[in-house]
Amino acid sequence: MDKTQERIMADENHVQHMFLLVENAEMVCVLNIAGHPYRLRELIFMMIENGCSVVQTTSDGFNTFEYDQETVEVHDFLTSIIKARFIQ
Repeated sequence: MDKTQERIMADENHVQHMFLLVENAEMVCVLNIAGHPYRLRELIFMMIENGCSVVQTTSDGFNTFEYDQETVEVHDFLTSIIKARFIQ
């Protein structure tokens, strides 16, 4: 990790933003998430450990995703807009 990355990770107020496409046996979701990089890593590792496929996508992928349900979740150091499509 270089010095810039070390400073970012040490700054508790730093916010990183990304779009993720997440799939499991029951649904496909697109997440628009923002939070501290450590919190985002923790979330991604948790999803993978629970059997989800996780791929980074773009804002276009998020905006054009056809979904059944949309929710907004706010937690400490993490905010997400989740669009979910259920597999039938």
